[in-house]
Amino acid sequence: MHSIRRTLVVALLLAVCAAATVEAVEMKMYDGKRLAVLIEGWRGDGKLDVYLTSGEKITVELMDVASIYYSGRPDHFIRTGDQKFIYNAGGHICAAIEQLEKGNVMKIRSQSLGRHVFPIKYLHGFTAMAVEGRASRLADDLMRPDGIAKTEANAWLDHILDRRGVPYSGVVENFTPRELSFEHDEQLQEVRISTFKVAGVRLALKTKDKPEGVDPIANLRVGIRCRDRSYLVGKLVKVDPFQWRVKPSWDEARTIDVPANEITQVDVLGGRTVFLTHLKPTRVNENVMIAPPQPYQKDANSQGENMDIGGFIYHRGLGVHSFSEIEFDLAGKFKTFKADVGIDGRLEKEGSVIFIVKGDDEEKFKSKLVKGKISGGGLPIEVDVTGVKKLLLKVDPTDDLDQADVANWGAARVIR
Repeated sequence: MHSIRRTLVVALLLAVCAAATVEAVEMKMYDGKRLAVLIEGWRGDGKLDVYLTSGEKITVELMDVASIYYSGRPDHFIRTGDQKFIYNAGGHICAAIEQLEKGNVMKIRSQSLGRHVFPIKYLHGFTAMAVEGRASRLADDLMRPDGIAKTEANAWLDHILDRRGVPYSGVVENFTPRELSFEHDEQLQEVRISTFKVAGVRLALKTKDKPEGVDPIANLRVGIRCRDRSYLVGKLVKVDPFQWRVKPSWDEARTIDVPANEITQVDVLGGRTVFLTHLKPTRVNENVMIAPPQPYQKDANSQGENMDIGGFIYHRGLGVHSFSEIEFDLAGKFKTFKADVGIDGRLEKEGSVIFIVKGDDEEKFKSKLVKGKISGGGLPIEVDVTGVKKLLLKVDPTDDLDQADVANWGAARVIR
């Protein structure tokens, strides 16, 4: 009787979800296991109630989940003039600008998340989504922590980059679908640039909101990837088969409802598994000898393209160019470090490096010579980091100097 009742309940739920175009999701756990489930709801105590395909109802600890995938969700087309608005507290919303009101209040409209109005002080900056090539790379570099010289004058100025790669410094006064206007610092006059010619804007450090730091290791959050390429980071409030409700990290006094049919992926941040791309390095040391400078990239190789190791594409990880050292603070809270490493596949047979992992200055792992053009994915490594506070990832060049040493730490992560 109980099995019949359970089957009927699941069948009813599936019928309702089918009518509302909501389908089962794939849940990837911290240990690599995958479950096909239908999410019933969020219990508010760190747990999700879900139904397995067998009809069995189980409870899953959110902490144990790495990611949740909604398959078959194509991305929306990028609209001309769409911007990626990057928040100081983490995450970004991809949207069309409506207006920057009085230089202080930003009004935007997202295809997945709707209309939002917020103080500009919440933003780190914004970049044009339809820009490609050199201008796109320069705009991304502008947003990096070391994207501008750290001077007192620069801290009070906004930094604008146009699609030709020409930089300007000044104070942004207005931004509309037609144009961006700013007071030029050197010319002492208002300058207007067509919105379609803007590659990126990094806002002044001194005028930004300084949110209370959210510890990405100690605080459980979710990162919701949407079909318009937005990535909403925040505290989970409610989940059902039709929507997710979160308090965004940049303003936890408000809530944002995300329709389930606009979600492509949900990452659990601060759970049992933490990807290093979600952590801020405490130290970065990069030097090149022959190759041009190629700063490390998150979720891309050092040239800003997809990470390809042995014919496998890795959507998460760290892309570097030797010589490279990147250090992270683990606070002694993790047991294992895992990654698949190798030379990026686009370099064919070129490149040769050695991968090294250190914990609190003690060498934990050192690879043999790793060359380009391997097959079958990256070299898998697993390192015991129990009690380690400082994790250092190092890539050394070899006798061929640093020529073509585009090295990838694919799916680099630590596990509690």
